[in-house]
Amino acid sequence: MRAELYWLAGDPVPARRYADSARVAYETQLRATPNDNQRQLFRGLALAYLGQRAAAVREGERGLALAQATGDGYVNIPYARYLLARIYVAAGDHPHALDQLDSLLAKPYIISPAWLRIDPNWAPLRGDPRFERLIAQSAAGARPTP
Repeated sequence: MRAELYWLAGDPVPARRYADSARVAYETQLRATPNDNQRQLFRGLALAYLGQRAAAVREGERGLALAQATGDGYVNIPYARYLLARIYVAAGDHPHALDQLDSLLAKPYIISPAWLRIDPNWAPLRGDPRFERLIAQSAAGARPTP
């Protein structure tokens, strides 16, 4: 959490310090539970904050695959997509982040276009026409045409 707060505040030095501590903790936990999709995704997010983009994406995609293997389309898979999108944003891969957000918004879930508008995790996407179309979706769920 502290890594995220410093990252969002634009202070990368303490963000990386806390992200490295988190990475170590997640690696320890994953030795005991190697197929834990959430820990995998959070390790990926820590790696993204550390600037290890390729490793972060690899871990995030593995976490999504583990979530998909559960078949839980109501909680596990959408949450994994949300975290993977955050990994992509932190890694600077905005097109792939938008792909995940588009998939996430295609089905009912607690994340909505209104939430994306206020969540600071998505600030780097603001101004991107594709992101602006996603957040312009009505509360009724109407999807704008491309």
